This record gives sequence, C-alpha cells and structure tokens, in this order.
Amino acid sequence: PTKKGQVQHELVDDGAGVVFDVPKENLSTEVINNSKERHEFRFAQVFERDARQEDIFKAVALPTILSALDGFNGTIFAYGQTGSGKTFTITGGPERYEDRGIIPRTLSHLFSEFRRRSDYSYQMHVSYLEIYNESGYDLLDPSLEDNAKALEDLPRVSLQEDEDGNIHLRNLSAHQASSEEEALNFLFLGDTNRTTSETPMNLASSRSHCIFTVFLTATKHGSDVIRKSKIHLVDLAGSERVYKTGNAGTLLRESKF
Repeated sequence: PTKKGQVQHELVDDGAGVVFDVPKENLSTEVINNSKERHEFRFAQVFERDARQEDIFKAVALPTILSALDGFNGTIFAYGQTGSGKTFTITGGPERYEDRGIIPRTLSHLFSEFRRRSDYSYQMHVSYLEIYNESGYDLLDPSLEDNAKALEDLPRVSLQEDEDGNIHLRNLSAHQASSEEEALNFLFLGDTNRTTSETPMNLASSRSHCIFTVFLTATKHGSDVIRKSKIHLVDLAGSERVYKTGNAGTLLRESKF
C-alpha cells in the first residue's frame, strides 16, 4: 500500500515474470513516463512469498550440483539489499530443520549422490572465505581458537595470478570432509568465527562477502582418470550504497576479489 493508492502485482503465467500495476496518482512529478501504469519484468524464475527453502534449492541449486558431479564448476550466489534474506537463503535458519539453506542442503545432497554413484570414488574438501574491505580472511584456519577474535586477527588470504592467468587464493585452507556431519561442522565453525569476529563499529556480517567452496574429486573404479570440480556458494554483501546504511567500510561488490 502507498499513501495515494494500492500497488498490485501478479506473476506472469509461465512463472518467469512479474507485473506491477502502479496507479498514476502514486507517481511523482520526477517520473518522465508518468502515463505508464503497468510494468512487467522477466526473470529465469519468480517465486511466490510462500515458497519453501526446498523449492528454492531444487530450482536454483540442484542443477548446478548435478553438473559439478559431472565435472563442471558452478557458482550460486545471493544478491540483494541488507535484510532481504540472503543469508537465510544461503545458510538457513537455526530453529527448524526445514529452514536449512542452500549450503547445508547441497552438502547433504552431495553425500547422498556419493552413495548412489557407487561406480565412482569421491572426495570432498571445503573452504570458507570472508572478504571485507578488499581483504580476504580464512574462517576455517586450524589455528583459530574458540575465543572471539577481531576480524583483523583472522588469517589473511591474498589473491594471486599465475603466468597462465589462473587465479589462486594464497593462505586459504581446505579441509577434507568425509561425511555430511563433518562438512556441516565446518560450515558451523566458519559461521561461528564470522559472527565472533564482528564488531559494532563495522557490522561486517552485512558488509562482507562470504564464499563457501566445495571441492570435489571423482575417480571411476578401474580408471586412473581424476575428475575435479568445485562449487562456490556465495553470500554477497548488501547491495545498497554504504552512505545509506551508515556502516563503515567500502562497498564490497567493487572489491578486487
């Protein structure tokens, strides 16, 4: 609802678009085309407000996961304004099992596929990187203690490019996960280190990128061929301009990472 009228919206029949009807009286004098009331936007997919985490996972993440198992790299990221639900979509909520986000569901599905694809032997390694103010930090470094640290005390990760143009993250640890439980423990550890390293001054959780990466190695029984792939699962910083939030730090989508 608005001061002058009601904005109506509806999904396009094919589920890949949304239409907004904005009454003329809602438009300010600054709008050039103030005679247009119907606005249609097209997307690959649009979800209703009552969509479940499972629905998002199946539509957004599952195709990428299956491709990674076949040897293709993939990236899934959440982008949007602070408070719009990015972290909930990627990581999930702590209270209900059905609120699990894309990362825990991805880990669970991968191990389920490992068991189903018995003609292959799989290995999984995971890493967890936080990027704040154009600096990278390893959230899974084994030297981290249980007590809270400042973000600057976490191990620094640097970006390097080799002579072939390949990008490498130096000082980012990767940890083998032999079970779903181990993989989830690494996710929990990284989220804990991210939370405890925040300070009221920088509110790093909303101004930082977090990248949880799953490295997969597959070997078919009876073959010497090793197939490698990786999945980046990314919770991006808030998309709004910093001056509107009052938070310290620079907008991270402009980061060199």
